[in-house]
Amino acid sequence: MIEVQVTFTVLAATVIALVLTPCTARVMKKLGHLRTDVHKREQPKVPYSGGVALFASVTPILIAFALLQWGGTVRVFVLLASSSMAFLLGLIDDFKVLGGKVKMLLSLLTAVPLAVAYMVWPDVVQLGRPLVPLLGRLRLTIIYWLLLPLVAAGPANLVNMLDVFNGVMPATTLLTALTMSFASLIVGNVEGVVLLAPLIGALLGYLPYNKWPARILNGDSGSLFVGAYIGAVAALLHLEFIAAIALIPHILNGALVIISVGGFKEHREMKGRPVKILPDFRLAASSDSEAPISLTRLILAIDGPLDERAVARRLIALSAVSCILAAFSSLLIPR
Repeated sequence: MIEVQVTFTVLAATVIALVLTPCTARVMKKLGHLRTDVHKREQPKVPYSGGVALFASVTPILIAFALLQWGGTVRVFVLLASSSMAFLLGLIDDFKVLGGKVKMLLSLLTAVPLAVAYMVWPDVVQLGRPLVPLLGRLRLTIIYWLLLPLVAAGPANLVNMLDVFNGVMPATTLLTALTMSFASLIVGNVEGVVLLAPLIGALLGYLPYNKWPARILNGDSGSLFVGAYIGAVAALLHLEFIAAIALIPHILNGALVIISVGGFKEHREMKGRPVKILPDFRLAASSDSEAPISLTRLILAIDGPLDERAVARRLIALSAVSCILAAFSSLLIPR
């Protein structure tokens, strides 16, 4: 029964995304909601806020889960509430640019549904019990509650910070979601596969439109939504450690940027750019000492200059390696 449900869910979300993504692109184009794809010679104006298609592909399925009591009604509503808050924040930022610190602070609100559910339904939503290789289920109290605001907001902002090239965001998060589904099966929690199935299907249907050359760009509405979804699922299923390993490239990139610029800043607020575009439109590491250090800048410093597709392939490959490590780590969790 679960196999049929998961298969149907993935197929349904894929079809919905395949249909809604080009519709969203047309609507955004009519609204004049476009962004210049700066890494291409033609400098095309591309429809923005593809997160609308992702959100619209996932949300009806989650609501159906809740109504049909698939995957645990409370947990489904918590997941829906947390990821929806991230989506709305991202959508506002897509149309009215927010400062980096403001966006980060507002994103912390995505932890509120998790905290409320834990206090109201502690038997259903258990927090602070992450599954860790070799050690099994830990019991964290004070430290977990101190970190709770970052459970969904952390992945949301980290995914957002690495969303710089066509196809990277949906490809890397799809790998992460698949890895977390595998880990859920390994630890005997099939509910995780059910909760991740709508996101997996939506990303599968959306990726063809965002891969190079992108016909729609994700916007913060897309990256924040997907990142928060992954973080919320990880917290609900005690897979925080596995998700962290799978997201190592995102974590490394985020840490490099934040440390190098001295805090959370929008790219518009930064004095320099980590990457420079050469006359032949290959990308090279910036030599500007005031430019932020990022994972892309390191890749280009070691292996550049490269074109956009080559950089994207390397970022996705790094994500694949991290996901393989995460999958092996899940095999080491005592059962």
